[in-house]
Amino acid sequence: MMNVHFLQISDTHWSRSPIADGIDPGQRMDRLCRWIQSLDAPIDFIVHTGDLVHRGHIEGDDGSSTEQVVSLLRSLPYPVHCVVGNHDHRAAWPRILGSMPGDRLPCYRQRWAYHFQLRNERFFILDGRDDAAIDPRGMLGEAQIESLSSVLASTSEPATVFVHYPPLPLECDWIDRTMLLIDGDELHRVLAKHRNRVRGVFFGHVHRPVALQYEGVLYASTGGVAMHFPNLPMETSATPQSDPIAFANYVCVGDSGTLLKTQWVQW
Repeated sequence: MMNVHFLQISDTHWSRSPIADGIDPGQRMDRLCRWIQSLDAPIDFIVHTGDLVHRGHIEGDDGSSTEQVVSLLRSLPYPVHCVVGNHDHRAAWPRILGSMPGDRLPCYRQRWAYHFQLRNERFFILDGRDDAAIDPRGMLGEAQIESLSSVLASTSEPATVFVHYPPLPLECDWIDRTMLLIDGDELHRVLAKHRNRVRGVFFGHVHRPVALQYEGVLYASTGGVAMHFPNLPMETSATPQSDPIAFANYVCVGDSGTLLKTQWVQW
């Protein structure tokens, strides 16, 4: 079997100090890293689906908080891939992360978007961070979606996609109003054409694990490490919840399809 195993983490929102009452992202991140270090399971890579830091999007951020998180991630015994979130300092990433660990996807502006192959599986890192005017919504843009479509059309491997923002509605008032990819429907139309070999689309941003299968395409999130938000249909706002659980998804893609196991860490 040619399975690939990866660990998805998201929304660490790292900060040097607590960001709300009972919410200390630094402590939670340290606990999560210790848990990952203790795992005795096959892991080919870790993917962080956005919001490495809490204040990287603020004008004047010097990137030092991003450097701290990247240092913690690089202390782990696995390769790490990162997705740009709406709280991240994208301009600092080339200096801190170095060159993209894959083939760049042509996009308008400077997006952190690429694809790479591992065994007989292809993985796409997409960048939905757009103008502050639409934040906290995201947008991939026509060029990025066309690039993804072109690569899928010219390759034959099964494909897995990572993006920060949920592409499709999740039946939650505040999420569906404020958090989606503006062009998520366009992304879905491209993926649905290749549904027989799309393993899944994995995202963050909503801070809770949720899964949706739509027209043969699996969409799944993992919970936020720093904090959690409610996601039931009637919820109208993102009220931070400081329950003592950090989430991760342990995922296997390969001959048996897509197997997802949500994990949690008491800290």
